Amino acid sequence: MRADPRNMNRNNFTLAIALLCVILYIAGCTRDQVDIPEPCDEVKSYNDAIRDILRNKCNTSGCHDGASGVGNYNSYSGVRRVVETGEFRQEVVIEKTMPKDGTLSDEEFSLLRCWSENGFPEN
Repeated sequence: MRADPRNMNRNNFTLAIALLCVILYIAGCTRDQVDIPEPCDEVKSYNDAIRDILRNKCNTSGCHDGASGVGNYNSYSGVRRVVETGEFRQEVVIEKTMPKDGTLSDEEFSLLRCWSENGFPEN
């Protein structure tokens, strides 16, 4: 019994389409590219520059002012809890969800990122 040439052509066509789909799927896969942040030239301490950023951007009424119950960024000891738990780095540096109004300048963000990457120095 001989094979029907129409079935062979149909099988070859199906195989070619399947192969094309696999090739397109693989070609469509890309790796997420993450921007590498600039290295920190000078690390500021909490007392040098970070305190002022936190007071101006985070220490507002209803936020981290000590009266709202969501933290007190009036002092280093008030910030220490969120620094030690990793919340600060996660929300400010990684997710960039804080401050809620998104008012950090590039320079302020860079200072906070460098501060976090270098162990959150106080002095």
